[in-house]
Amino acid sequence: MKFKPEHINAFFVYHTLFIILVLTGHLFSQGRFLRGVIYKEYNLENKTADFYVSTKGNDNWSGKLAEPNAKKTDGPFATIERARIAVCNLKQIIYKEKLPPVEKRFIGSPHKFGSGNDILVLIREGIYSIDSSITFSPNDGGERVETDLPTGAFEYHKLKDYFVTYASYPGENAVISGGKKIANWIKAENGIWQTKVNLSKVKELYVNGKRQTLARAPNKGFFNTVGIPTDSSSFKFNKGDLKNWENLSTNNLTMFVRWGTVFGKISKIDEVNNIAYLEKPNSEIMIIPPKYFIDNVESILDTAGEWFYNSSKKILSFLPSNENTNLNEADVYVPYSKSLFKVIGKKDKPIRNLRFYNLEFTTTSFGGEATLDLVYANNCEIINCKINNVGQTPIKLGLGSYKNLITKNKIMNFEGSGIELRGAAKPESWNDMVYDNTISYNEIEGGEYAHMGIGASNTLRTEINHNFVSNVGSYGLAVGSWPNVEESSDGNYLVEYNHVEYATMLRDDEGGIAVFGLSPGSIVRNNLVHDVRPAPTNENVGFFFQNMSKGWNAYDNIYYNLKQAEMKLCAAYITDNIYEDNFLIEKPVNDPEKLILGNPKFYTGSVIINEKKEYLTGEKVSIKSEVKNLGSSGIESVDLYIDGKIAESKKFPIISNNIRTIEFIYQFYEPGKHRIAINESSELEINVKGEPLKFVVNDLRSSMNKLPLGENVIIKSVVQNIKNAKQEFKIELLVDNKIAETKSVSLNENEISEVKFSFKPNLGKHKITIGNYEPIEIEVYKGEEQKISDKDLSTFCSTTAQPCNFNFSIDKNIFEIEASGTDFLHAEDSYGTIYLNRKISGNFIALVKVQKFGEGVSEWFRAGLFVRNDITKSNVDEIGCKGSFLVFSTPKRNGAQWDEFADGSMHNTKSFNYEKKNPFPVWLKLIRDGNKFISYFSYDGTNWEIVRDSPEIKDLAKSINIGIAGGTNDRRPSKVYFESLKIICEESQ
Repeated sequence: MKFKPEHINAFFVYHTLFIILVLTGHLFSQGRFLRGVIYKEYNLENKTADFYVSTKGNDNWSGKLAEPNAKKTDGPFATIERARIAVCNLKQIIYKEKLPPVEKRFIGSPHKFGSGNDILVLIREGIYSIDSSITFSPNDGGERVETDLPTGAFEYHKLKDYFVTYASYPGENAVISGGKKIANWIKAENGIWQTKVNLSKVKELYVNGKRQTLARAPNKGFFNTVGIPTDSSSFKFNKGDLKNWENLSTNNLTMFVRWGTVFGKISKIDEVNNIAYLEKPNSEIMIIPPKYFIDNVESILDTAGEWFYNSSKKILSFLPSNENTNLNEADVYVPYSKSLFKVIGKKDKPIRNLRFYNLEFTTTSFGGEATLDLVYANNCEIINCKINNVGQTPIKLGLGSYKNLITKNKIMNFEGSGIELRGAAKPESWNDMVYDNTISYNEIEGGEYAHMGIGASNTLRTEINHNFVSNVGSYGLAVGSWPNVEESSDGNYLVEYNHVEYATMLRDDEGGIAVFGLSPGSIVRNNLVHDVRPAPTNENVGFFFQNMSKGWNAYDNIYYNLKQAEMKLCAAYITDNIYEDNFLIEKPVNDPEKLILGNPKFYTGSVIINEKKEYLTGEKVSIKSEVKNLGSSGIESVDLYIDGKIAESKKFPIISNNIRTIEFIYQFYEPGKHRIAINESSELEINVKGEPLKFVVNDLRSSMNKLPLGENVIIKSVVQNIKNAKQEFKIELLVDNKIAETKSVSLNENEISEVKFSFKPNLGKHKITIGNYEPIEIEVYKGEEQKISDKDLSTFCSTTAQPCNFNFSIDKNIFEIEASGTDFLHAEDSYGTIYLNRKISGNFIALVKVQKFGEGVSEWFRAGLFVRNDITKSNVDEIGCKGSFLVFSTPKRNGAQWDEFADGSMHNTKSFNYEKKNPFPVWLKLIRDGNKFISYFSYDGTNWEIVRDSPEIKDLAKSINIGIAGGTNDRRPSKVYFESLKIICEESQ
């Protein structure tokens, strides 16, 4: 065929266009546009490496071959550090400065480059040991470029990110280790293996990838001190726990003291008096009885899995768990480096677009900021990596960290926090801000020394989602900061679909998830928290609003197996936050999945109702169905259908692969036949008889079920107008089928209102009801006032409340208590008491007048009526005395607290300001009703207001001590003056 000129021109145009399209396709396969594309997680498919690293490599080679060539003249690099230098050099060639903007009226972005490429370093199978961390600086990362694609006015739409990636070779595992392999072991006759090691210190030992235990006592768990230490330089121990071991000077002492950990040394052990003396005093050990262990003493190397390093003789000793173990055939490592990778940008020049993919990091020594430490890092990624056996926080994002992604990593056996994001409370400049980072789909399993799972503070727009956190000493998740309570640099956290288990394993007064400080626009939702270890002091909870929390919205979270409370606040108000639609459920039959994806799938069984053929209008009908979740753990709305319409919807939580029964309590207002269904279930028909209703009573409660004659009982009911129009009702209180009192109530359409009655019932048993509600029963008994003389009273002062001074006289109506203390609350339990030295059985009423407090006492000096199974057993001296309730006054507030979890500590507490500036004297009253208490205060001893009423108190004895008590929180002797103590009992004592 003969080409004409126009054919030739068309041919060249076509093929030129084809070449452009091919090149453009190649261009689009490189890098990532910032806008107009859906993010896809990185993988190695169809990727070609620029450089290789191998244990068979040589740093003098080009690094461009995956294997050494046949002549061993070229091949991969031997070290990651050499690859880093090669990447930096390659960048100088492939990154070109951008051309002027296509549209001259727009200046384009401030970024320097206009073209570039991704750079990939593949690291072959093997262990790469490093003595000190590898540091990546701004020139070692990728770049953000402005491409030359025509975009008109949208210059910023031309931005594209090119990455530098370090990854394991596909199908292989590259391990970066900060450890030094230990060899030349010799076995001694006692089963201990020894070797010479030329190191000044050995802080950790790993055998076949498992951290071993530094010689310690006890071999597992902890010792407890005998009571709270009375001075900061010593503590009493139980006989046999500690001994005056040989070479004691090398010891390390670790003590756990409520909120923190005290590290020190024992200078001397007195085995005769069972006293251990500290090398340096520390007042923190004097708050609660600490638990502790001692290690790094050669004499206590006595258990399989323990080791010791004699630094003067340079001898490392280890006792294997299996006597047949040959340490010369095992992988034995001593950690050396305190960090592995440092990604360090500059304030005015951050490091960009650096990615670590599918690498393993292991075996570092205690100390340092983090195993992977990032500062002034923008748009960096850590994906699919494994980090284990490290002596510091595995991953930390520090100042200037922006839009980084930490995802799908497995983090195990670490010191510190699994992942940390830490900004500054008051950043010096915008460049210092930490914001727009994402922490997702990571599996974090702490181990013996782990502090918390994920911690973030002083950051903005941080997403923490779909992570699994297990086995940490403190919080699972701790988000926010509280010192900067006015100018906050926290805000807009999104914490969702995280799974936290086995948290607070070492610490007290904490929780599975905790939020701190002022953080507007922050959301914590759809998280699962379970198996939070209970605390012997201030309880550990599922969710904790910590100091100064404000602006947090917590909803749709699921808890189970908490042992203690679901939620609590410390120096925070619930009114400053939102906490609603959170669910505490029973322990599931099947354990939850690790990572919660957020897509539950509910399937509903048949409708089950009471076994009756007919019902009356207003009668409560229990409607149930089994619901199975075949999706991920979570919450879905379940609908009750009556006659084909949704009558009620409930949010319902179910753990994945489990079945729970949902129940609706429904009242039919109209007679006739009605059809019932739940979600997609088949309909069930029932027949309802009776008259149409205008209103219903949804709840009916009595303040007391059993009360002394002459006391008021309060009856509360919840009334609902069920008509679509405003109505007025006469609500009648029926006592023994007779109208005792009537109240008029006006309600708008479908409005609900509480109606309250108060009256003094007569002696005997009474049935009480309102409207259509099923009657409740109360009983009134005739009380007998106890005759009390001075010889009937005794005193007790807990250890931490000392010194105490008591002065009392029945004849002179004087009761004075002076006590010190750390707090009359939780496990501090610091109090002095004047109490009746015979126990009171059954129900009673106790009254006392708080005349005044002494001068200058703390605003939190609690004083009032106190009951306990044994009032002479403070939790300070003997952990676990149960059955406690205190109704108290402080100089400005009244309140009540009790032992909620039957662990001997009064965790459940709440108090309220007095309306009067100078309220004293005030009267306090306490009534026992079975295993419940109701408490009151009064300004005149006649007109009483309820302070608090308790639920059933667990393990409350039938016979208990009653007294008046007081205790302060500032360790200063403080005084309170009482009068008119009176006890009225149901039975003759």
